[in-house]
Amino acid sequence: MSTENLNQKINIAFVGNPNVGKSALINELAGSKLKIGNWAGVTVEKKTATLTHKNKILDFVDLPGTYSLSGHNIEETITTEYIIRDKPDLIINVVDSTNVERNLYLTMLLKELGRPVLLVLNFIDEFELLKYKVDIQKLEAYLGIKVIKTSAKKCIGITEVLDTCANYELLPAYTNRIKFDNNLEDAIGKTIEIIKNDNRLDYILNYCPEHFLAIKFLEKDKYFESVIRNDLSLNINEIAAQERNKIEASYEDDIATLFAEARYKNIKNIASKCLILTNKTRLDITSKIDSLLINKYLGLPIFFMAMYVLMNIVFNGANPFIDWMDGFIGYIIKYTHVAISGIPAWLESLVLDGIVGGVGGVIVFIPLMIFLYLFLSILEESGYMSRVAFVMDRIMTSVGLNGKSFLPLILGFGCTVPAIYATRTIEDEKARKLTALMTPFISCGARLPVYGLFTAAFFPDNGGLIVASLYFLGMFISIAVAFLFKKHPLFQADNSSTLIELPPYRLPSIKIIWKSTVSRTKTYLKRAMTIIVGILILLWALTYFPNPDNASDSYMASIGKFTAPVMAPTGFGDKWEAVSAIPPSIAAKEVVVGYLAQILPIDENETDETPAFMEDTLEQFNALLSAFKNSFLGIISFNIAGLFTPPDAEEIEEEGTGIIYAISNLWEDTALGDIKSYSFMIFILLLVPCIVTLAAIRQEFGGKFMWLVVGVCLLVPYTASTVFYQIARLLI
Repeated sequence: MSTENLNQKINIAFVGNPNVGKSALINELAGSKLKIGNWAGVTVEKKTATLTHKNKILDFVDLPGTYSLSGHNIEETITTEYIIRDKPDLIINVVDSTNVERNLYLTMLLKELGRPVLLVLNFIDEFELLKYKVDIQKLEAYLGIKVIKTSAKKCIGITEVLDTCANYELLPAYTNRIKFDNNLEDAIGKTIEIIKNDNRLDYILNYCPEHFLAIKFLEKDKYFESVIRNDLSLNINEIAAQERNKIEASYEDDIATLFAEARYKNIKNIASKCLILTNKTRLDITSKIDSLLINKYLGLPIFFMAMYVLMNIVFNGANPFIDWMDGFIGYIIKYTHVAISGIPAWLESLVLDGIVGGVGGVIVFIPLMIFLYLFLSILEESGYMSRVAFVMDRIMTSVGLNGKSFLPLILGFGCTVPAIYATRTIEDEKARKLTALMTPFISCGARLPVYGLFTAAFFPDNGGLIVASLYFLGMFISIAVAFLFKKHPLFQADNSSTLIELPPYRLPSIKIIWKSTVSRTKTYLKRAMTIIVGILILLWALTYFPNPDNASDSYMASIGKFTAPVMAPTGFGDKWEAVSAIPPSIAAKEVVVGYLAQILPIDENETDETPAFMEDTLEQFNALLSAFKNSFLGIISFNIAGLFTPPDAEEIEEEGTGIIYAISNLWEDTALGDIKSYSFMIFILLLVPCIVTLAAIRQEFGGKFMWLVVGVCLLVPYTASTVFYQIARLLI
């Protein structure tokens, strides 16, 4: 190999219809962790992954799923813009091998563009399971491009794809283009002459061939219409108007339709010669399952039941590990205390209370996050998520939207930030804004540690029911807010029906589910170890000073006490500790747990004896094994009634109180304490989203809209918590 090719960088764009497995394939090729899922709209912006293969730097770009190269929606625009403007060295066209005919339409458009294309027949394992057959050599001959069979799930074709990418120069480019009928070819030829004779269009010809551009002009393509108007101040309709009008008058049909019909005819001809299909299809099983899951009457109850069951399994499985993590954090604090003995008191407090204790209060709920992300990944990968959007279409229509707007809301269960970006899949701008206004009220994963802490303290016998009720309440409030704002001129969207991609059900891949879970958990940990650490150090300072011996005399206490009268109607306003936890929660919801761990009096056993390191370590190891056992038993027993085991009073006296016990002492009156704690959880559920989410909203919709969201997300939680508490206290 010549030295000039060493470390050569090759830009490779992955293009395909929605839900053909582009992200999963890139993850397998590059070992990256792009977000994947068996539902349309997973990739809503360009995502990249880089690796080195055969001394070549392969730069993979995962583009949003699209059916054509036009500007009909944001996904199409992003994909078309990148392919046209950035001119990648190689385009990998990922095709669902079980639905080749529909997928090849995009392939035909890419061929017309005249760039090096590699066709990847993905899901080939499912293709062969259905007893389908394909003649690769014939398919390559008819298409004029190289074809490779792949399966990310089974690691099929991975090496061949990488080798082809490294030697992309050997691939054919502009071959075997479609020959349209004589009239269309004549119109294309005359339009090409117009393009050649107009020097102003030389700018566009730098990005695409004249034949491709002529077809786009004849079709009045939306993307090229915007490019010509914005870049050259020309009107695309005037360039090929005469030829277009002549064809449409002759055929009595739209010229774009004539081109599309010609492409589909060519595709059908190729498929008939290269593919052998049986009567067996994935859609047979899918249809049977859908008859139940998207049933007009059963679909919605099944969804709510599925969410309730999910919460129960998550908490039953995670609770033993939370208990172990709580003990493990205590173990870390004990030995940290020994290691730093003798340092100044303020520094010792910073390390133990501000950093180790505060962050420990957040990461103790990592098991809960792992279980949540695990089961959300299963729902995404199986194909059920798109069905939820379909089922919710009727409800969303009542607020001026459609089922497609529910997809970002589903994504919000994991994190609100990607949910905001996922609104790009919605064509109507006003519908996007209304959906973005609804999204912050969906309970994201960052709020789950707060629920876990308060349900363990106040609702130990029915934590799953309480948490499920909060998730459903968030959904209800989001829809109610949309209903209130739907007639405002800013949000009055076109609620016409839209097509929702319903992918076939797939057996979730353990590898893909695990990668997704690990990736999301790492993101949670990264926040805990970076942003949250910084916030907790600041909060520690505000809590430690000016009186290190009494948190109730601190600056944060002063803020909480000053604000408490305003919060009194919500019920939890009688405790400055709860009120003062609200401002830091806007930075990151997980901070609430760490902050409360800092300010609440948590008793620790003190002894002059030297800790027995080996004995303590062995005890932690045995406790971990016990957690695995109890988690498994908790899941298979499916104990719906009780998800948290109430702390035993005698055991607490012996071992020290802990954060859960300290929280339970906030409100000693059992009945009022329960409703006050639930009111607090409602407030955290509906409160202004984290600053990262606000930044995403500002980026997508502007500063004025961001402040509107902030205002709504301050008014709604105050109102909801107040109404709940005032009614609940009258009923007890």
